[in-house]
Amino acid sequence: MFEKSKALKKLKKTPAYKEALEHKRDKEGRVKINVGIKDANQLFSPFAYKSFELLDSGVTEYIDMNEAQIPIQEEISLDIYTEEKTTNEEKKRIRRAVKRHYAENIVTLKRKVRRKTWAGVTFSVLGLLLLLAEAFLYAKVANFYLDTIMAVIGWLFLWDGMEVFLWDRSDLRREEIKSYRLMNAKVHIRQYSKKIQKEYGIGEFEDEENE
Repeated sequence: MFEKSKALKKLKKTPAYKEALEHKRDKEGRVKINVGIKDANQLFSPFAYKSFELLDSGVTEYIDMNEAQIPIQEEISLDIYTEEKTTNEEKKRIRRAVKRHYAENIVTLKRKVRRKTWAGVTFSVLGLLLLLAEAFLYAKVANFYLDTIMAVIGWLFLWDGMEVFLWDRSDLRREEIKSYRLMNAKVHIRQYSKKIQKEYGIGEFEDEENE
């Protein structure tokens, strides 16, 4: 056990571990999330077609996975690199879709928080009422079995209520903060530079565009 602990401490001091914890930042200090795609259409769900600008689930999962590794107090820059040239209209469409996606997430999460809050209050009140009723019956009737059943059910309701307030709502609040951060992220859409193109061998492209 001690040998494993020493080995783990040693591994944490390695350059690879320290490098993995570092975040790349833009000129304004925002932590960068890099997304690489072939063209602008790859960002959108094929089921939405052109009538509704819905981000592809694979793209949002990738962005959310990277966001989870960034400290909650940091601002985010979403840097999207494309192989093919992107028009100004496509750039506007991408930015609009990103903001819309996370804005809709916020609306959904707020509804969930309200439902969880009401559920927590309901469970807590029922639990307290059952425990008060159990105490009253214990003083009047002193029925061991009835007393035990009411006490168990009362504590279960009370515990469920506390679980909603302490854990469920906390997780939803964290999701809400994530969506706010990504909705307000600075979104850059650029074409791969010649340097990156040569590194990855993805073809010949023009120099990276300045926005």
